This record gives sequence, structure tokens and C-alpha cells, in this order.
Amino acid sequence: MKRKFRVTVDGETFDVEVEEIMEAGTPPRVEVAPKMAPSTRVQRGSRPTARSREGGEVIAPLPGVVSEIRVAEGDNVEAGSVLLVLEAMKMENELRSPKKGKVIEVRVTEGKAVNAGEVLVVVE
Repeated sequence: MKRKFRVTVDGETFDVEVEEIMEAGTPPRVEVAPKMAPSTRVQRGSRPTARSREGGEVIAPLPGVVSEIRVAEGDNVEAGSVLLVLEAMKMENELRSPKKGKVIEVRVTEGKAVNAGEVLVVVE
């Protein structure tokens, strides 16, 4: 039996079709609706950029613990450069710079627990 669901991931909505399999030990098969362009598919464990506010404040997309900081104040970064790694729900999430610029402030330290929406790094 196939069932259709609408799923929202990071603010983007996707239509998915799930087939229920009655055999024990067989994982269900998930298909993405054909109308969705391949370039918009979400890759597991991947976040292209951290969310940011006006002025270059990079914020935590979800609560977690900062497991690694890869930049320091004064570093120049490219758009998409990994700024830090946030561990959440037993997964490591690389938070990337949303723009090219200079790191003017790192507001967290390794091992610090952060809340969703907390400013982590400021890129100017």
C-alpha cells in the first residue's frame, strides 16, 4: 500500500510517497515525487549554510553542542566554508558561512551547549 505525505525540511516542503511493506526485516522504500527538481533534493546529514541574520550573525539552526570550531576571529572565509560543527541528536552538522567575508566574532567555545536561534559566529 502506498501513502503520500507532505514533509517540511528547513522550511522547504516536499511531497513524498511511502510504500508499506509487510515483509519482516525489509525496510520501507521512499520515493520523491517526480515534480521535485533533482537540485532541490535534501542530502542526509548535509546543511549547505547556517542560517544568518542581517549583519552577518550566523545562528544555530537547532539546539546542540559545539563539537569543533574551524575558524578564528580575523579569518577570511568563502561562502560555504565550514565555520563550526554542531552535534545534535547524535549527528554532526557542519555549519557553513552564508557569505564571503571576515570572521569578526566567535561567540561560542568547543563543548558549549547552544539553543536554536543563538548567535554563534559573526561574519562581516
